[in-house]
Amino acid sequence: MGDKIEFPFNNQMYLAKATACIENNDFEQALMYIKKIYATEKNYAINYFYAFILFSLERYEEALEVADEYKELYLKSNEYILMYTLLLIKNHQFLEAESIIQKKKKDPLFSKKQEWQNIQQELRKERVSFQKELDLKRKETKNKLMQMDRYSLMEQVQLIEEAHSLELKDLQEVANQLLNHPYIPGQIQRGFLEVLIEKGDEQQYPFSWFNQMKKVCPKDLNTFNDLPVLQEIDWLLEEKLQKDPSLFQMIRTEIINDFLMLYPFVEETITDTSYWVDLYIAYFKDLNSSDLDNSPTNPEQERLQQWFQQLNQIAQRK
Repeated sequence: MGDKIEFPFNNQMYLAKATACIENNDFEQALMYIKKIYATEKNYAINYFYAFILFSLERYEEALEVADEYKELYLKSNEYILMYTLLLIKNHQFLEAESIIQKKKKDPLFSKKQEWQNIQQELRKERVSFQKELDLKRKETKNKLMQMDRYSLMEQVQLIEEAHSLELKDLQEVANQLLNHPYIPGQIQRGFLEVLIEKGDEQQYPFSWFNQMKKVCPKDLNTFNDLPVLQEIDWLLEEKLQKDPSLFQMIRTEIINDFLMLYPFVEETITDTSYWVDLYIAYFKDLNSSDLDNSPTNPEQERLQQWFQQLNQIAQRK
């Protein structure tokens, strides 16, 4: 006899094969068959089968994503709600799982008491385990922050992201060292400062800025993207570049890069934003055809021109 012909749309055949695989604890093969069914026939029963297989493979995030397609039906089912609640627990969605458990306990038709007791125990166990992992991760992050100069720039950027998970008191313990370390890039120090801003830190810290030692209180500062001057710069550029809008993005990018170097003292440094924008437009345009006169007319503009030249020199050295 020749090779047996497979019928790709015969979902009953795939279901039988998936069931046989599950009985043999071959969940990977069962998953392959159930995916074939689900690609052509989506329904609640098959969805449960699909989620159950993923759950058995400990692919909890995928399993919950699949189950969420029929979430309302899971929550109404006395049978399937058990697995859905377990999926929430395994995905560390503890509050929602706790809410379901408490509602079930108050239900006058409450059944499967032993199963729900087991689930509540699983919730407690998973919470403790998750908290231990979280505490360990936070401790590791704090230790790495204290040794920030040992890591590559990419690793430092990742550490700043991880710093958001720390308690403010832990961040405060490393702040003085990190904000003034001579071998940590300014962009990393500014990123860490923004974490303190988002945490509402009321402490004051010395902050090294262009060879000056200044004081900063994070609670009194805006994060970079929330600086009001950014909107003002956009408005001025649009206004001044009406005849040459193609320069807008190029000049804006340059101004933003320079503002990042000036942060967190952008607004107290750039006191005449209109003149500041004129300096960039004159720099990027053909000076012979520019109708802008960017010669300083007062001490304030002279100071801004000096800043512009200094930032330009730094950019050219990079």
